[in-house]
Amino acid sequence: MQFDMKIYFLMSIFLLAGSSGSLTAQTVSGKVVNTEQQPIDGATIILQTSDSTFVDATISNADGNFVFNHQPEAYRLIFQHLLYHTIEKKGKEKDAGITVLQAKDYALDEVIVRGERPLVKVEGSRLTYDMPQLTANKLVTNVYDALKQLPGVMEQNGVLTLAGAGSINIILNGKPTSMNYEQLVTLLKGMPASRVERAEVMYNTPPQYHVRGAAINVILKGYKPGEGGLQGEINGNYVQANKAGEEGGVTFAYLSPKLDIDFMYNLNNHYNRQGYKLITRHTLNDEIHNISQSTNGENRQLVHTFRLGGNYKFNEQSQLGLSYTSSLNPDKQQSVTSSDNHSTTFNHAPAEEQMHNVALNYTSGFGLTGGIDYTYFRNKEEQSFRSIENNGQETTFLSNTAQYINRWKVYVDQNHTLSNAWVLNYGTSFTYVNNHNSQRYNLAAMSGMNKESRVDEYTYNLYTGFEKNFGSQWSLNASASIEYYQMMSYKKWAIYPTLNLSYVLSPSHILQFELSSNKTYPDYWTLSGSTSYLNNYQESAGNSSLKPYTDYSAALTYILKSKYIFQFSYDYIKDYFMQMIYLDSSRLKAVYNYQNWDYSKEFAFTSVIPFKTGEWWDSQLMICLSSLHQQASNYYDAPFDRRIWNIAGNWTNTFTLSKRPNIKMEISATGTSKSIQGSYTIAPAAFIHTAIRYTFAGDKAMIQIKGNDLFNGSNHLTTKVRNGNQYLDMYLNNYMRNVTVSFSYKFGGFKKKEVKDVDLSRFKH
Repeated sequence: MQFDMKIYFLMSIFLLAGSSGSLTAQTVSGKVVNTEQQPIDGATIILQTSDSTFVDATISNADGNFVFNHQPEAYRLIFQHLLYHTIEKKGKEKDAGITVLQAKDYALDEVIVRGERPLVKVEGSRLTYDMPQLTANKLVTNVYDALKQLPGVMEQNGVLTLAGAGSINIILNGKPTSMNYEQLVTLLKGMPASRVERAEVMYNTPPQYHVRGAAINVILKGYKPGEGGLQGEINGNYVQANKAGEEGGVTFAYLSPKLDIDFMYNLNNHYNRQGYKLITRHTLNDEIHNISQSTNGENRQLVHTFRLGGNYKFNEQSQLGLSYTSSLNPDKQQSVTSSDNHSTTFNHAPAEEQMHNVALNYTSGFGLTGGIDYTYFRNKEEQSFRSIENNGQETTFLSNTAQYINRWKVYVDQNHTLSNAWVLNYGTSFTYVNNHNSQRYNLAAMSGMNKESRVDEYTYNLYTGFEKNFGSQWSLNASASIEYYQMMSYKKWAIYPTLNLSYVLSPSHILQFELSSNKTYPDYWTLSGSTSYLNNYQESAGNSSLKPYTDYSAALTYILKSKYIFQFSYDYIKDYFMQMIYLDSSRLKAVYNYQNWDYSKEFAFTSVIPFKTGEWWDSQLMICLSSLHQQASNYYDAPFDRRIWNIAGNWTNTFTLSKRPNIKMEISATGTSKSIQGSYTIAPAAFIHTAIRYTFAGDKAMIQIKGNDLFNGSNHLTTKVRNGNQYLDMYLNNYMRNVTVSFSYKFGGFKKKEVKDVDLSRFKH
């Protein structure tokens, strides 16, 4: 079966490459300026065929540039702007050149006309945000923090989520990657926010991105006409929590018409402290054991993050890209102490971790893209375990665990622009993962728990889809992916359809409807079935029988005036799993593990409301009201069927305290009402953050002070379980409160000045 599938995959690639020249997918681009040759920002450009049939519409950026991903054989462009006269322009070339708009003469005295750029643009199935505009008044320092400013995006337990869609994928520059979510987050946290040009939010990601479900596509800045050269930023942070931590780095970018090169290095000396109190009524052989346990731990890690990438542009549409990214954590130290009414446990676990990624991709001028991406990951950890019981009995052992992962991803995609503005997409991808896990104990009595597992994972995917604009109001994007997945004895064929339908009643009223499906597979370490000892009472156990879960979702989104967002969404997840703690009925052990449930389903209403008061207060309120239902009829001897209504929200406020000097202050609040996660009942929680920033040296330099979790809300998180014989209380102490002092300085970069030619017509040559 493996041999047949590999032949099928290779044939698919050759067929795609062979057919790529039969039809073409071109672009139309140009620039809009005023009579003084200054770029016009926010001009609306409408693309029509020569018979006035609507094809597409876009808005010029801050440099006056615009681009369409369509090129009729002959076209008409209509240029509109509130402050300029509307003009039309006909053409056949992909370069529409520079278009000059004439200013309107309003002849208004004592009147200032102010325009507000749209917060969000709808581009097919994507909500596109201009990140420099979105974060202009936000006190963010890195790309990860900038993404948290996107409407509907929140961070929960260290993971970005999208209201109405749950967890999200992260894509960099529209290219598939073999790096996992955590590795991408490490990269984005080390990258300054100034490197991002725009972010595309997709509740239902088209298959050409080679991820399913919701995603954020992060587009880094590249060369723009009239700008270029060497530019960069140096930055540093000092973090004071219970102990100090530091972070610093430098980025460089060389941008030119032919070659773009970017370099980034970041060093993060990170300290973290965590703790919790666990109180259980553990039923064993009809006898109740009252356990009260306190656990405190801390870890310190020094992480080096490095990226070097380049794009060589053969022409405006064709380019070849190559990048190398690495993350090195050579000396991770973690120490945990637990004490209960039976024993005291000391755990020390030094570790070493590294990741290397190489990506090569090619984009053609005729709609063909392809690439190959490779990631190598290694983690080695040594655990020193020592437990002393109240009677003096002592248990000590050493365990060594290791994980080695080689992941390859190859993909080819093709799109064609057909007649009547139809766009055909199709492509294929192949992912191969070789995973090697090992766990060894030094005690002969524990030799039966030694594990050695090797897993080869194969994923073959083939998709086709289309896009179509029906007049100026309706837009349809539909696709279907066929996937074959194999890991060990598990083999599965699946079909994943997607549908995106947009209706533009007017630029101020836009509706989007989306349907999608997705499958999530367990991580490799869980599937190895290994057991780790957290202390004398608690264990973490894998599950080699864990099944993947399938997510079916639908969403209806209404966008008002390009900035207010309202959404209804529904998620049904079959065979859902997450890690929970279970009080073992056969022994006095509390075990963390993953088990499949029957389902988890959620209906949610989300609203994002930005507003301003003059030029001194910029605010955004996000509220999500949801109804959650989770059921597991075969969860050990403690099945559950639970429902709850929950409301969660985030309110961010930026105040301009002074323009000269440029001083801004930000206050943000995040909170949630009581919620559930399986058998867990989670108490309400709230967090307050604040920051103040001083920008100087022509907005190139910045000093910022940020207070995180001012009222120590993360130190009072409570989880309860009351489910049959499962009775426990957990009081978490995350110690997230800290103060961060940041500094950054941007340098380099230039804008080409417009220079008038000297009239030499009457001089002697």
